[in-house]
Amino acid sequence: MGAYAGVALVATLSVPIIYRLSGFTRDDEVDWLEQRTLDEHEALIQKLQTAQQGLKELGIKEGVRQAEVLTDILEDYQSVVETRFVGKQHMPANYLNAARTVQEHAIQNLTDVVAIGHSLSGLSRNLEVSDAVGKQAELFKEQQTRMRGLLDENTKLFNALTETAVEVANIKSISDFDRLDTLARLVSLAHIANQSGQ
Repeated sequence: MGAYAGVALVATLSVPIIYRLSGFTRDDEVDWLEQRTLDEHEALIQKLQTAQQGLKELGIKEGVRQAEVLTDILEDYQSVVETRFVGKQHMPANYLNAARTVQEHAIQNLTDVVAIGHSLSGLSRNLEVSDAVGKQAELFKEQQTRMRGLLDENTKLFNALTETAVEVANIKSISDFDRLDTLARLVSLAHIANQSGQ
């Protein structure tokens, strides 16, 4: 009985070890990362489309233009990832994570612009009938300044994303990632985006 239990234990333990040594675990991890990247891409596109619709309804032309540009950036990013990394054993997680963080922050900025647009719309209507015109006008100006700041920040984020994607497309090997100046800037922007999102 003890011998059967010993054989069963060895057989049970050897399956995961053989699975790992044969490279199947690594293949599963690569497949999982590829699927995660695709799922994140689809989720971001959906959020962006929702923000873009809100921007169109509010008539915020610069926001609509940025949503269109960001859609192109997201599609280009996904193409670069699929071309450079899909099916390969080594994927630069720091680039993928930093780029996603910056993309999410840019979309959040556009979502915030939609919220500000609604508040400006309400303030504008209220200015026509309110006795507290001074305070309302001050709030209106503050919201306009905040909107402009978010749109300006997005322009910087777009530049970093585009420059990094170009460098990634042209990179000769994954080991060269550590030497990308724009990657360092992208990681820095991702850190700032994380801090401002808290």
